[in-house]
Amino acid sequence: MVLAGLSTLVPAMAQNVQNAQRLRARVSAQSIKNGRPTDIFILSANGPAVQFVETRESQEVLQQMASAFKTLYIFETDDFVDAKVAMENRKYQDARNKFHALVNKYASTLSIKDSLSARAAVYELEAAMRMMDWAGVKALVARFPVKASNLSPSAQDDLEVAKIMALIPDKDWNGLKTRAASFLATKKNATRLQQARMKYALGAAAMVAQDWNKALDDFAEALVLLHGSDEELASACVVRSLDAYLRMPDVAKFLGDSAVAAAVEARKHNPETVIPDMQMKARPAHVKEAAALYRLHELMLPDRKLPAKYDGFAVSYKHPAAAAPAQDSAKAPAQAPAQPEKKQ
Repeated sequence: MVLAGLSTLVPAMAQNVQNAQRLRARVSAQSIKNGRPTDIFILSANGPAVQFVETRESQEVLQQMASAFKTLYIFETDDFVDAKVAMENRKYQDARNKFHALVNKYASTLSIKDSLSARAAVYELEAAMRMMDWAGVKALVARFPVKASNLSPSAQDDLEVAKIMALIPDKDWNGLKTRAASFLATKKNATRLQQARMKYALGAAAMVAQDWNKALDDFAEALVLLHGSDEELASACVVRSLDAYLRMPDVAKFLGDSAVAAAVEARKHNPETVIPDMQMKARPAHVKEAAALYRLHELMLPDRKLPAKYDGFAVSYKHPAAAAPAQDSAKAPAQAPAQPEKKQ
């Protein structure tokens, strides 16, 4: 398999070859099978060089400069797949712990572009963002073990998004707005999730500035971009939007009505309670929007109960089915009076 151009033995590695991890990788390099793709088993990467063996059982350690590989992809290990399964099952803390362990376990390959350790570090960061643990994201960004140049282009964008979200715990809203807007303007290939996170960040900044309409627009755009890809963030977009509505004078005035308060109290015993027709017809546009958003959250995330402070919106939602009978009767053509039966 091996042609000229390789160091055929690395003595220090050869002494420990039996105990070294062997990560299967698909590579192509001119010095290996004339550049045809083939599998090798990587032991470690010492600076610019990669140490590996030809087969899983081989004892002969070979060395190749990383720059000589046209392609090099390390396959996912069983423990890496296990961590991904935890992530897919939304067990984010469990996944976060597992990926953290993998960053350290495969640290000997960190100098390889898109290494297993690098990918684990990105997934650990992603788990923290899924948890919306912005302080945790900030801490992970501060000690991120991989150079950006050793990440895939998409992972580089993930890291940039994380750096922007890490400004939230510091309340650096001006810096956040500038960098988030720049990201959206320049990263034309950003994923929908990356864009959604930037829109959420801009919405959070607008909330601080008490620009409620701007916040609502940003959170709405984030919801559309998410399309169900991140339930935590989707729920947060709805909650922050409802908070914005609560701060609007016309909404506050309407929810302060005694009939609304009575309906909210009655809802504790009957979840189907709604406000009387007179108040339903008098709802301001902002209340209608907020009530519809509350209902959207119920349908989209039925297992996530919203806090009681939003119950005023729950009782202000007019179910389309409730209006159907009245509409049907209004549209029904008048029937002619029955004619007396003629006698034969």
